[in-house]
Amino acid sequence: MELPKSGVLICDDSLCTGCGVCELICSLFHDGLTGPALSSVQVVHNPFTDQVNIYACQQCDSPSCYLACPLPDQALCIDKLTGARYINEDKCTGCELCVDACSFDLPRVRFNMDKSAAFKCDLCRGRETGPACVEYCGYGALRFIPRDER
Repeated sequence: MELPKSGVLICDDSLCTGCGVCELICSLFHDGLTGPALSSVQVVHNPFTDQVNIYACQQCDSPSCYLACPLPDQALCIDKLTGARYINEDKCTGCELCVDACSFDLPRVRFNMDKSAAFKCDLCRGRETGPACVEYCGYGALRFIPRDER
């Protein structure tokens, strides 16, 4: 099954300071609250090397999370206009199959225990100026690559 491509977030880890603004703005935009546990963008510090990595959904061409969802196009959806893969939290049953199916070592699909629903980066779907984390990254470490440039 061929699915429409989506844009994607990329991070230049050499520019990232690990300040966490991307996590805070992500959670604020999506939930009106701030905190790393609510963010679709994850900042990971390696205390042994002092390296910082940023992880976000890679909007896979063949997303295993989407294929694992028992309610595709209801709970885990693909935006018809942008191709962005996103989770409709109102329809999510909380089965966590999408979290388990994510092919990355640090799953890009996360689970919100309070809402009993999965969540992931949706590229700030519906936000006219694009992903908030890119706009508010003061170091230029995050970039949005449109789907036609992938």
